[in-house]
Amino acid sequence: MEERSSKTILLTGGTGFIGSFLGLRLLEEGYYIFFLVRKAEKDSRSRVLERLSKISYLTARKYENAWEIVEGDTSLPFFGIDKAKLNELKNKVNKIFHCAALLSFDPRNKDKAHKINIEGAKNATELALLFNVELHYLSTAYIAGDRRGEIKEDEFDEGQSFRNVYEKTKFEAEKVVRSWGDKGGRYIIYRPSIVIGDSETGLAFSFTGYYMVAKFFWRYSKFFKRMEGKKFHFPIIIPVVKSATLNLITVDAVVDAIYKLSQKTESIGRTFHIVHPNPPKTSFVFKNSINVFGFSNVKIWLVPLYILRLIAWIGWALSFLFARIGYSFRQQISTYVPYFDGSSYFSYKGVGEVLGNSYLPAPIDVDVIKRVLLYAKENKFSDIKN
Repeated sequence: MEERSSKTILLTGGTGFIGSFLGLRLLEEGYYIFFLVRKAEKDSRSRVLERLSKISYLTARKYENAWEIVEGDTSLPFFGIDKAKLNELKNKVNKIFHCAALLSFDPRNKDKAHKINIEGAKNATELALLFNVELHYLSTAYIAGDRRGEIKEDEFDEGQSFRNVYEKTKFEAEKVVRSWGDKGGRYIIYRPSIVIGDSETGLAFSFTGYYMVAKFFWRYSKFFKRMEGKKFHFPIIIPVVKSATLNLITVDAVVDAIYKLSQKTESIGRTFHIVHPNPPKTSFVFKNSINVFGFSNVKIWLVPLYILRLIAWIGWALSFLFARIGYSFRQQISTYVPYFDGSSYFSYKGVGEVLGNSYLPAPIDVDVIKRVLLYAKENKFSDIKN
């Protein structure tokens, strides 16, 4: 029997946003990787190489022989990997990193999210059991749902409600992993907050989360620029809770924390909030996002939390007067306003205990905001196909 390497990984979601950055980092750290990818018209290896090369062409080429493709589907038992390949992987893989997920707030994607997020987690635990290896599971800080106040890493089911299908299915998926752990499975759960592009390049492969709000600013900036000189002015006042912070964190910081935590034996069986220790004020993020797009017709109005919620409720009610546009507006309010009201914050005590001073995410300053939004603008906020 071939000896199992201590540095061989099966990675799902390796053509996704976080997964691709993580894959490249693991290659740099000396790991051999089996990238699990879906069958597609485009050659699977080319898809992965293209994604890795976009992050760093030289690094991707340097480690071109340190990885290979396994075709499969995370929504199927044992990821849909054929029996012969399973036997091969069982003798080689010593860790599974499960990053594949559907990040969608749309209720119409409920069944798809259940299949990918919940069934995918179940299949990951069964595969980890078969291989007798550690499972490193990428969750989200927002399994906390509508909870307020301090949210601790060791807290899970606190009777919270969920604001969308993504929160709900990721909560259920994490429950699957935790239940497997209660039966002896070895896992580490990582819960990032709102992930944005690389701190140095702005590179991102998916423009969800905060990007959806930034996209609103971008679209309206274009509209007002077209209206210049036409005496057609609609000043927009954006209410923001004065004390609210927005927990943005760059993808490179997330990957750095995941890698370092994965190397520590004391991380096994624990859950970690991969969040920014010093999140910026929401007003700061909004103001600088607006500046990036040259959106001069906007004013930030600092208000108490109850005023923001009152305004959101009034906007919701009035939106019924405007048919399709009103529906879209209601979706925006219900989906995104709760994330910006500053009513909750995430403790990262466990990360601090394990990593100490080595946990130093890049500050979310003016330059980082400009970098990530200009990259998004250049790509017209369109997800890069994988």
